[in-house]
Amino acid sequence: MSFIKNKITSFWNIFIFVCVFVFLFIVRQNSAKADIIRKGGFERVDSVSEFVDNKVVSIFGEALAFSQNDYKQNFDLNSDCSLQKYISDDLVLENIKYVPADLSQIDSEYIVNRAGRPYLRLSAQTAFEAMAKDFYSANNQQLYLMSAYRSYNDQATLFEWGCSLNRCARLWASEHQLWLAVDIHLATKNWYNILWGEYLERLNQNAHKYWFINTYRKWAKIDGKMAEVWHRRYVWKYLATELFEKDLSFAEYYALSL
Repeated sequence: MSFIKNKITSFWNIFIFVCVFVFLFIVRQNSAKADIIRKGGFERVDSVSEFVDNKVVSIFGEALAFSQNDYKQNFDLNSDCSLQKYISDDLVLENIKYVPADLSQIDSEYIVNRAGRPYLRLSAQTAFEAMAKDFYSANNQQLYLMSAYRSYNDQATLFEWGCSLNRCARLWASEHQLWLAVDIHLATKNWYNILWGEYLERLNQNAHKYWFINTYRKWAKIDGKMAEVWHRRYVWKYLATELFEKDLSFAEYYALSL
């Protein structure tokens, strides 16, 4: 009888410990995200870097295999699950049913959300919301989310509507199907601003600090598609910085890596 009683006591001790651990973990993560939201300024990204780095390390075990310096030179451009996966009409998803395990919904007062499936991978979603918050603080403008994740059927519909391969990625070749890309413009009636104006230029100069790039900005001869000023793709920390500093498009970088 005492043996059973001891077993029950041990079980409850373990159960209580696990509950306390989970509660403290959730409180810590929410506090970290709240710290990002509290801090303004389009130039201030230290808390974003710390928060997303911690998320990436806890979720993506492969990041632990490299030191920081080594990782800069060892981007995984091929695996579906990689944040740096390069995808094009000639390099489609290896697993056409690919769905990452770390999806998170985009939900921010600084984003006007009109995407049918407003989901990104967790680190991308966190960084995108932080970028929108800081962009609003600096420009008093919300970002208008037109598209995030795009399914096979969504992509097929674009072709049914008459989109050409010069403009739209073939099926299984869209960065939106990686759960890492967004199409955005400003939540304003002034369309000139999102196409060519000062707000777009500010976004171009700062997006890499939140680890986003514009994949299609040098037209079809280089990038394989027409330029898309509204498109942003998350590639994580070091690659976004390297592409910005060297003025390389993602296609140019991939060609040099071969």
